[in-house]
Amino acid sequence: MNSPTLSTINTPAGKVLCVADLRGNISQLDDLVDQTGAKLIIHCGDFGFYERDSLTRISDRTLKHLVQYSTLIPPSLRTRLLQSTVTPDSLRQQIRASTSNILSELPLYLSGAKALKVPLYTVWGACEDVSVLEKFRSGEYTIPNLNIIDESATAVIDIGGVKLRLFGLGGAIAQHKLFDIGDGTSTIAGGSGTMWTTALQIGQLVDTAQKVFDATETRILISHASPGREGILAQLALVLKADFTISAGLHFRYGISYNEFGVQGDQELYRNKLANAQKGFMDMWEGIKTHVESHISDEQKILLENCLSVVNRLPAVSTLPNDKDEAAFKNMWNFNLPDAASGLLLLDINQGKIATETRSQGFNFSYRRNNVSLRSGSPAVA
Repeated sequence: MNSPTLSTINTPAGKVLCVADLRGNISQLDDLVDQTGAKLIIHCGDFGFYERDSLTRISDRTLKHLVQYSTLIPPSLRTRLLQSTVTPDSLRQQIRASTSNILSELPLYLSGAKALKVPLYTVWGACEDVSVLEKFRSGEYTIPNLNIIDESATAVIDIGGVKLRLFGLGGAIAQHKLFDIGDGTSTIAGGSGTMWTTALQIGQLVDTAQKVFDATETRILISHASPGREGILAQLALVLKADFTISAGLHFRYGISYNEFGVQGDQELYRNKLANAQKGFMDMWEGIKTHVESHISDEQKILLENCLSVVNRLPAVSTLPNDKDEAAFKNMWNFNLPDAASGLLLLDINQGKIATETRSQGFNFSYRRNNVSLRSGSPAVA
């Protein structure tokens, strides 16, 4: 498979807006771009890849989840739609009868009624319609300024004296589905309104990264799932020699910024974290290895070997000065984003320096001032 590089952006110093989980409220980006003055956007999944026909493909459970957390739906309407007396069929009928785009604003951008102000680079998330993504990948659907980063499509952004190389891996990480493409018809996987990552996609991404490797670039791994929670993504970041990871999927009210040196007592604990991920994968792999290997092509075998190289990528037990694993342990920085409605990350790039700024609505603690039972208590002492 070819490894296309999306159009290169060359722009002076500027800001990169990083957000996640738009959940179909795509026009929200207009306000965020105006507020921040961003030159471009990185998005980490749950973009809202749904159309009206998606309604027939979404499972009852996923549809209820989409309605519950959508920022497109007014609170009063959401309350009515989620009443216990509303059956799944009735819910679908009400959504279908609505004159507004309850699932996603994507149809408005496909028709040209709305447009993206600046270039946007996104992976898909856990809640998307694989059929819609297939149409974008085949070229049937296109939206000006929308670029989908995946296992075979990467992008370079030349901004403020830095060349940012964007790698992307969308979907949820579900170990039992790594060898299942669901309703997908090509290499991507999904079904019932959800999407997940496959082992072959991981292998393809490694192949793509090897073909475009340039030591002068600053590499960013964009994923929906968090490398902090999914060991295989942390291993992938090592293989890709990523300088940054930007992810979502945890839905916290505050953004997270960390490196492993800051949260692990030593490199051995970091290694143990990845070793546990390796063991979980290999335990599953041993049970299906014979079946999988007998049903894949020679090209797919190469991608599978790439994936296994990721799974087996563990930091050295002991490190020497200037060891590359120690450098990643101390210098690779990880960002996990809140939903777009709650916060954002800004990369402010100028003269080769990448500064960061995080914003979030955070928690509202004002309720404590009026809570008598809380005021009358005191912290417990062990």
